[in-house]
Amino acid sequence: MTEVSYSFILAGIVILAGFFGHVFFDKTKIPDVIALIAIGIILGPVSGLVKPESLQHLAEYVGSLALLVILFEGGMDLDLDKLLSEFGSASLLVLLSFVLTAGGVAAYLHYILGWEVKQCMVLGAILGCTSAAIVIPIVNHLNISEEMKITLSVESALSDVLAVVMTVSLIDAIQIGQKDPTAPFKAVVASFSTAIVIGCLVGLVWMKVLDMMRGKKLAYMLTLAAILITFGSVGVLGGSGAIAVLVIGLVLGNSDSFTRFLKIREPLQVDQSIRFLHEEISFFIRTFFFVYMGMMFSFKDLNIEFLTICAVMLLVIILVRMICTEITIRVYPEKRQDRFLIMLMMPRGLASAVLATLPAAAGVVGTESFVTITFGVIIVTNVLLTLGMFFIGSGKNHQGELQVS
Repeated sequence: MTEVSYSFILAGIVILAGFFGHVFFDKTKIPDVIALIAIGIILGPVSGLVKPESLQHLAEYVGSLALLVILFEGGMDLDLDKLLSEFGSASLLVLLSFVLTAGGVAAYLHYILGWEVKQCMVLGAILGCTSAAIVIPIVNHLNISEEMKITLSVESALSDVLAVVMTVSLIDAIQIGQKDPTAPFKAVVASFSTAIVIGCLVGLVWMKVLDMMRGKKLAYMLTLAAILITFGSVGVLGGSGAIAVLVIGLVLGNSDSFTRFLKIREPLQVDQSIRFLHEEISFFIRTFFFVYMGMMFSFKDLNIEFLTICAVMLLVIILVRMICTEITIRVYPEKRQDRFLIMLMMPRGLASAVLATLPAAAGVVGTESFVTITFGVIIVTNVLLTLGMFFIGSGKNHQGELQVS
């Protein structure tokens, strides 16, 4: 009974830490990721209150749940109108950034460290995305143009989605290729086709369900049940449950575009009935996942090789971001005044952390160190972002002076 009591106390402390970290972020615009991971390190390897080895079997479940929550929220946040208005600059930035970062990371691991190509490609995809969970709240509190807010928000959201698609595709291809070397490409295409079709159908049906649930309680819990069942069912059918959930979120988040098709007279208030509660759930899972990552950290991995890899990864990410920023502002000169802000928004976060747990959980050989390496990259990129936010906080607005609102 004492052990149960201590567990509840620790859980309460973690939630409080997450809440105050969120408040601190709102006030200072300094990401709370580092603080949450530090709490996990204190609870795990430092104090020994939680044994890292006792948590390893939970990685697949915790990671999949967090991924599901991220993708549903990410889909709901992808406004089709905004996406179309800033699609050009955002897509250019995300494609350049993702492809060059993934390629640079993979090239370093393969040609310098001698890793196998498949492991290099998977880790490159995992580290290729910026973090929508970190970038979007920051840009929404900066006195910058609405166009730049949309560009960076859409870029980070698309980046998370692209990383998920590529990572899951590569893992599927590796697994299938081990059994039948001739079939991976067809199987991956079939997997995502199944997910997209089922996701669209469930999303459209669920809009009708939500229409029937207007003014009634427990609409969110029913929605959560639907996405959990869809996630699992699509996986059983051989599709990608993660992508199916993303599509459901996209349909529900852009419900106004589908109301006429479904003969729904009044626009669905998805923002009010679903988004609010999902943000609460997302906060809870996000907080515990980063603390969980800290608990999983092992100081025995903290050696010269690990530090060197993290330093090189950071260098690759910085160089690629600088190149992508310069190309983007040459194609879209009106964004030149926001050069530093575009370059700064490169933190890795929750999506990378979740994806890092998937390869080893799926049995891909040689990926056991991915969580530790990703952990290091998340830390260094967020430290860099924190330093940049101090500069912005004391700097200039629209004509070179960016101020926090």
